[in-house]
This record gives sequence, structure tokens and C-alpha cells, in this order.
Amino acid sequence: MSTHPPNRPGIVFAVGARLEAQDYLQKWYTSRIDKIDYEQGKMLIHFERWSHRYDEWIYWDSHRLRPLEGHPVRKEALEEEEITVFKAGDEVLARWTDCRYYPAKIEDINEEGTHTVQFYDGVIRSLKRIHIKSMPEDAKGQVSSRLFGKHCYRKQAKWFLIPVEFHLTSSTHLDQR
Repeated sequence: MSTHPPNRPGIVFAVGARLEAQDYLQKWYTSRIDKIDYEQGKMLIHFERWSHRYDEWIYWDSHRLRPLEGHPVRKEALEEEEITVFKAGDEVLARWTDCRYYPAKIEDINEEGTHTVQFYDGVIRSLKRIHIKSMPEDAKGQVSSRLFGKHCYRKQAKWFLIPVEFHLTSSTHLDQR
């Protein structure tokens, strides 16, 4: 094993240098070199935003290291997502407090750049643009037609459709009318 790191374009072999590293589950993460063992030809890699208990010793000629550059595919996907401009009345998927996306309709675009959306259960919220996605074309028009005319309740990230003839009473049970 050579006591000098290989010449790999885009990777600086120095303590504190940043790169992308693949963890043992084969997922890529932005990482930092914490230590270098020149005798064994490996480095202690710290995965950013993860505990140090997940740090790994990786050989410097490993295929599990690459320069800190995004993939063109990822960049294109982000650019495509940013281009979408929504207008009032558009059907979208909007992020709820459980970090999942649910069908909603754009009610208004606010001056500060937020969007007022109405979820299909009637809840209205103001969201940042990054928390709104385009509704897939094949789903447009289907969700709203199924949900309007029925009362909908979101509970633990699931939608429950309750026929119109059932209504909630002041006590928490369903009463048939």
C-alpha cells in the first residue's frame, strides 16, 4: 500500500476536506475527512449531519469516495421543480405537519412568496413554495371530485372518507342522521 494518497480529480486528501462518501448501506452523503492513516492508506470519514458513531474508515482508493459535486440528474430535477409556477385554483400536493404531501388547491399567492392552500378536508394553511409540489397529471380532477360532497378527516396521515349522512356530534362518536 502506498503511503501517499492517489491523484483523484476533485478529491483533496487532507483533514477537514469535504467529499461525498458512500455508507455501508450504499447511500451517498456529504462527508468530511476527520483523520488520515498514511500507513494503511485509509481515512476516517465523518458523514455530515450524522453522529460520529457512524464514522467509517474507508481506503482512499475506494469506489465509495467521489468529489463533492451533485449529479446532473439531481440538478436537472431540482431546476425542473423550481420552474413550476402555481396560480390560484391549481391542484397541488401540499406538505402537512407530518411532512407528508396531501392533495390541496392553491387559494392565493401572497406577497411574501408564500401560498395559501386549502387541503381537501377544508383546512387552510399558508405554505412556503418549497412545501408544494405539482399534482401528477393523471391525478388532477380525480381527487377533488371524490372528496367534495363528503366530509374528510385526516388522522395520522390517513384519509378517512365519511359519507355525508354521517356527522360528528359534540361527543366524539358518529351519529347517523
